[in-house]
Amino acid sequence: MKTFTPHTFTIPELKGISKDSIDQHIALYQGYVKNFNGICELLGTLMTDEKNAIAMAELQRRMSFEFGGMRLHEIYFTQFEGGSTPLTASGPLAEKMIAQFGSVEQTITFMKNVAMMRGPGWALMYYDPKSENLMFGFSEEQHQGHFVTLPVVLALDVWEHTYILDYGASGKGKYVDAFFANLNWKVAEENFANATR
Repeated sequence: MKTFTPHTFTIPELKGISKDSIDQHIALYQGYVKNFNGICELLGTLMTDEKNAIAMAELQRRMSFEFGGMRLHEIYFTQFEGGSTPLTASGPLAEKMIAQFGSVEQTITFMKNVAMMRGPGWALMYYDPKSENLMFGFSEEQHQGHFVTLPVVLALDVWEHTYILDYGASGKGKYVDAFFANLNWKVAEENFANATR
């Protein structure tokens, strides 16, 4: 299997999210990539003997955790590249938000409410091409709780490591506000465009 190389992200200075926090968070992402590659290599070795079935099953479970962490963080960090950029008011994503939820502001409020659920995880906005609906989900661990097959439009990491350095253990709300203040909506718009093709 081809090995994966960590992405390099060009993230400008953010308001309310420190460079130190981002640097530590990117190091965590790089660990997911490293661990995924290591598991792939080990599985290749274990597959040669059926006696390794139990070890392989556990590695396979762990593999999806590492892969989910890798992919969701790639979406997450890309959303900051290029700096804060407003949502295109007359664009397809904004129009979908308004048609489905009444306004862009209400859609963001719904997403923030998902993010503020108790516990760590990921607040995610998906698009379902079959029903043509935007959908919100919360994944406590990046390999569980997803709407299977649905492309992610917006990914908000709300594990404690995203905000504890800047805001302390009870600062999730301030961090969520900072996330939206720094969001490059063009990335979400592109994700939505790809999902609707």
